[in-house]
Amino acid sequence: MSIPGSGAAESSANGVCLPASGIPGGMAHNESESAALPVLDLDVLHELEEDMGNTGVAHNFARDYIKIWDKRRTYLEASVAHDDADATMDAVLSLKNSAMMVGASRLAQLAVNLERLVKSGDLPAVRRLLPFVALTGDQTVCGLKQGYLPPEA
Repeated sequence: MSIPGSGAAESSANGVCLPASGIPGGMAHNESESAALPVLDLDVLHELEEDMGNTGVAHNFARDYIKIWDKRRTYLEASVAHDDADATMDAVLSLKNSAMMVGASRLAQLAVNLERLVKSGDLPAVRRLLPFVALTGDQTVCGLKQGYLPPEA
């Protein structure tokens, strides 16, 4: 499963999800590369639909991802706030793997960069990127809601 893809959904047709591209000040080039990726690669979810033989499983997976996004973000933020490198790595790996599975290309690449920073012991750099993680995660949730999932009945 590759992170970038041709089936990218930047937002809904009306652009509600995504503000103008913004990269936090002081972000290094390798962190900003995630901003160049699509928020959502629908090819990943369409592949899951094909593998399962229907859209239901993929839709449920996307809904579950949305439901636990705030928990994942909060766990990452708390781990960093407590300077707990092990918990931070656990949170980053959860973020990375779930983002890859749901097609959240930008968030997955950001998580790869966070993983590198945690491995090098640079929790202050991770802390500086938390607002970008929150923004990117919220954009992903919005993209799933408006660009992938059918409207709620």
